[in-house]
Amino acid sequence: ALSFFTTYANVDGYDPGAGEVTAPANPANVLDRWILSSASQMVEEIRYEMDNYNLQKAATRFSRFIDDLTNWYIRRSRRRFWKSQNDGDKLHAYRTLRYVLVQLCKVAAPFTPFIAEEIYRNLKGASDPESVHLCDFPVARAGARDRALEHEMAAIQTVVKLGRQLRVENDLKVRQPLSQIHVCGVKTALADLILDELNIKTLDDGADEAVLCNVSYKANFKTLGRKCGPKMKAVAAAIAGLTRFDGPFTVEGVEVTADDVIVTRAPKEGLVVASEGAIVVGLETALTPELIAEGRARELVSHVQAKRKEMDLDVSCRIALRTSLSAEQAAELAPFAAYIQAETLAVSFNADLPAETGDAVDLNGYTVRFAVEV
Repeated sequence: ALSFFTTYANVDGYDPGAGEVTAPANPANVLDRWILSSASQMVEEIRYEMDNYNLQKAATRFSRFIDDLTNWYIRRSRRRFWKSQNDGDKLHAYRTLRYVLVQLCKVAAPFTPFIAEEIYRNLKGASDPESVHLCDFPVARAGARDRALEHEMAAIQTVVKLGRQLRVENDLKVRQPLSQIHVCGVKTALADLILDELNIKTLDDGADEAVLCNVSYKANFKTLGRKCGPKMKAVAAAIAGLTRFDGPFTVEGVEVTADDVIVTRAPKEGLVVASEGAIVVGLETALTPELIAEGRARELVSHVQAKRKEMDLDVSCRIALRTSLSAEQAAELAPFAAYIQAETLAVSFNADLPAETGDAVDLNGYTVRFAVEV
């Protein structure tokens, strides 16, 4: 996270000012508000565990925040740092990331004193104490928590996790766009996060589970055996006759809870389905020629980005991209030329690479050679 911050801050000439490190007030971007709330939650929970001498619980709380920071906030905010112009949103992103990293250092200092000190000294303000070990232990900021947003983002992360799981289980490459995702159990105004993360065109968050899959219910005899006795047959029949399960209910004086019901979901044709708790996710698997072409464009971008890294090019370095695409292949990728150039920082994108030169790669079914020139 520090490397990411310093790399782009140096490229942009980001000037944080001479004062102490502070959080932006009421940032407009939902990701900034969420990570600030998450950081405040972390401080609050670690302080509580340390005050109660639960040092193991305090120490293991860091990993969840670091996962939120690196695998969600930074990854979802990356394009904000990539912008060529230093607008207000980009500056808020820098200020937010710097603040939460410094907060993390202060909280982590008793546990990981050396790396906390190293990161802190890279990011501290001119009026901040010289060492992280001279700072007061953080106190959760009043009003920084947004529990509704934390809950909504957790639900979105569950949807994304289920979507990724379905892609892996059904050999649907992440770089291959899909047409639609159906979601039950989650209503959100942040659909773009789900669509961008899973590379899907549209989201239906009003889907009914019965539309996505055939659902059947049967008794969990392991849990029911202890409380049913001779009533087992009646209870099992009642569970098998369910058309949906909305929560605990009583049969023959026996309370049936979620643990007592085994739910089986068989996807409808053209869909793959996964669930966790009340959240059900279905992906449409049919591919149009346009989706296939976009998938190939994304594959090419991935290979070019890997080549840039191999060549140790600066993140702002412009390139010329040459390929061996045939006339038919070039026509297929033509609608995505601007996307390919923007993602790879290519000032040109041509199909003029001499035969048997460059790197050979597979673009979802056909082999193409490409070369990156500086």
